[in-house]
Order: sequence, then C-alpha cells, then structure tokens
Amino acid sequence: MRLRLVHTLSLTLLAFAGVAVLALGGLTAWNLRNGFGSYLAARDVQHLGRFAGVVEAAAAREGGLQALQQGRLDLRELLDELQPPGLLGPTHPPAGRPPAGPDRFGDRVQVVGLDGRVLAGRSLPPGNGGAGSLIDRPVRLNGEVVAMARMRPAPLVPEGGEARFLHDQYRVIAASAAGLIALALLTAALLARRWTRPLAAVQDATQRLAQGELTVRLAAGPDLAGRGDEIGDVVRNVNRMAEGLARLEGARRRWLADISHELRTPLTVLRGDIEALQDGVRPLSREAIGVLHEEVLRIGKLVDDLHLLATSDLQVLPCHFETTDAPDLLRRVVQRFEGRASAAGLRLDLQLSDPLAALAVHWDASRIEQLLANLMENSLRYTDAPGQVLIGLQQAHARVIVVVEDSSPGVADAQLRHLFEPLYRSDAARARQQGGSGLGLAICQAIALAHGGRLVASASALGGLRITLDLPQQAQAQPARGGNP
Repeated sequence: MRLRLVHTLSLTLLAFAGVAVLALGGLTAWNLRNGFGSYLAARDVQHLGRFAGVVEAAAAREGGLQALQQGRLDLRELLDELQPPGLLGPTHPPAGRPPAGPDRFGDRVQVVGLDGRVLAGRSLPPGNGGAGSLIDRPVRLNGEVVAMARMRPAPLVPEGGEARFLHDQYRVIAASAAGLIALALLTAALLARRWTRPLAAVQDATQRLAQGELTVRLAAGPDLAGRGDEIGDVVRNVNRMAEGLARLEGARRRWLADISHELRTPLTVLRGDIEALQDGVRPLSREAIGVLHEEVLRIGKLVDDLHLLATSDLQVLPCHFETTDAPDLLRRVVQRFEGRASAAGLRLDLQLSDPLAALAVHWDASRIEQLLANLMENSLRYTDAPGQVLIGLQQAHARVIVVVEDSSPGVADAQLRHLFEPLYRSDAARARQQGGSGLGLAICQAIALAHGGRLVASASALGGLRITLDLPQQAQAQPARGGNP
C-alpha cells in the first residue's frame, strides 16, 4: 500500500518528538534518582554529625570517658534524644515484630572506641565497598577525640517512604511523557496536513495541466499562494508556469493561423494566375511568368524566414565570428538604403562620434548586417514622408549600442513588447502591399541573442519607433537552448 505524504510527515515528526520526549524523560528520571540518592547520603552524613554531638553531650553527663568505655550509654536513648521518635524509624522494634529495615538510621549507626571496640549499638557489616565504605565522625571530650560515631551508608536504591516518593515521581514523568507524545502526535498531524494540503493542490493542478487543461490556477490564500515559504514559491511558480503554457499554446495556435494565412495569400494568387493561364483567360507571356516567379520567390522567402526562426528556437543561430569594423559595417548598410530612402521622401542619417571613426568588434558581420537591413526595411516601409531615419553608434565600456529610430507614425506603448513576436504587426489594417511577413523583427532578436545581446523597442524622440541593439564588443558563441532542427 502506498504511504501518503501526510502520513510520512506525521510519523517522522512524531518519531522525532517521541525520541526527544523519551530521552528527556529518561534523563530526568536518571538525574532524579542520582540526585535524590545524593540528597539522602548528605542527609545521613548530617545526621551522623548530629549523632556524634549527642554522644558527646550524653558522655559528659554520664561521667565522661568511663561512661563510654563501660557501655553505660544506651543507643536507643541517644537516638531518641537525636530526633523525635518515628522520624528516623524505631531502633528496637516492639515485641513480636521483625527488626527494622536496613535503611533505618538506628540500625546503621554505632559508637566505637579508638581501638575499634563497639561501645554502643551493634556490629555493622562492611558495605559493598568494604570497611572503607563506613563513615566516621569523631566524638570529643574536653577537645580530645575519645571515640568515633560510625555509620554504614544507606543502600543506593531507597526503600520505604523515599522509594515511594521516587516511584511517584517516576509515574509523573511517565504520565507527562505520554501527554507530550499525544500532544506531539496531534501537532504532527496538524502540521503535516498544513504542509501537504497545498502540495495536494499542486499535484492536482499539475495533473490537470499535463492533461491539457491550461486554464487551471491555484487560488491565492494563506494556505497556497499567500504563503511566504518555499511551498508558497512552488504554488506561485505553478501559476506562472500555467500562464506561460497558456501563452505558448495561444502563440502556437496564432502561429498556425498566421502561417497558414501568410502562405495561403501568395498560393491563392499563384493558383489564380496558373488557372487563368490554363483556361486561356490570360496569355502565356514573359510578363505572366515573371508574376508567377515573384510569387514563388515571396513564398520561398517566407519559408526561409520561418525555417530561420525555427532554427533559432531549437538552437542558437549558427554564427561565424570574426573581427570587423563596426562603423564601416554601418556605413555599408546606410549606402545600401540611401537610394530607397531618398525615393521614399525620407532623410537617412548616420551619426558617429569622432572616437568611433573606427571600432574593432568580434561579430558575425553578415548576420549583423542582416539584422540592420531588417531594421532599415521596417523603418523605410512604415515611416511617413517627409520623414527621417537615424542610425547611430555608441560605445559603453565593453559593449556597443546601435540605435535605429525614425519619425512618425509611432507605436502604442502596449504594442512595443509584442514587436519581436513572429508574425506580429502593430497595425492590423496595414495591407500586404507594404511588404513583409511580420518575421523581420523576430529574426533580428534571434540574431541579437546569438551574439549575447538584445533588442529593445521604445518610443523615439523623432516621433516614431526607436530600436536599441545592445551587443558585447567581443561576442562569443552562445550555448544551445534546445536540440538540433
């Protein structure tokens, strides 16, 4: 049977809590037993010292050293004088009862002379540690030691009232440990459910996403996206992933619709011209063949652009990097489009500062020239006459900034971030007669990324569109993003 995560977490937390409680309970019981034993031993030694004082006082009353040596001191009377009856236990049991237990103070104490003879009390067997385990305290008369009050220590395991006290404490510790373990079980279950509830929601959401339900979102709340821990990060990432997948699916469908539309238009024209030739409506002439050839070239250009973008999606565009002069590359592009700009009623300007009369860069010159040509095509195609197109070059540390901007009309701010999407046109009303398939700026972005740079669109101070190309001066081949095309 599969063990659910909530059960695993609960058992894990309970195990840690149980081990901690048992370890703490065991340590407390051990410390209590040893501490209580030390307390009883210290109390015994204290009583022995007081007992020695009682013996000194009794000996002085009864005649001094002779009273001791002649055994005239009664141990029971000495113990009764030491403590009220019953506190230390009876020294001599009533008739018909067994002797007092070995832990009673009266059964473990005696008075011995300096020669070792017992003067009061009965002989004491040595303890577990031998004769050295007996504890002595001096009995003095007139400042001189005349005898010893001797005691055998109580057993390590208390008996009687002390044992009952320890047992009561052990029961309290055991009950407390059981209560703590029960509390730990309840807490572990609650915590495990709190942790696993959002994970279960994530599991359900990802399963539905895997089945193609891209509208799934995890609701924000204290248990889900509102959390500030890693689980909350996972929930928010799942929502962002779902939004990204939905955008990709929408882009995929739009791609299919746009590509089919872009291909259908020239194919329709081509089919109509061919059918007109077949039906004899249009004579087969060099002009008719030229029109067919133009349509085929247009389809071929569109297919080539689509293949280039597909290649850039699967892997970085292949580039041949070599040292070239950036200002000279821009001059070639400007010279290439000067005639068309003038014919369209536009002024084409190149701005280079004096220090940039020559600037060595490590680029793929043909790719960058293709990128700039696409930008120039875009500006010439959509800038109203009379107008201006400006291309400039700047250097900032180890990077090179190329700016292409034009005069009106401009592009709405909401559309700027979409300009580099394939087949996107900022003005849906523009006719195909203006040219272009909507792939040029997407290809430009792919070339920039292949050089480790980027393209950014913004509003131009001239009233139109400003495209900023940011490239490293010494570009290197970028790591592949996907498989081979």
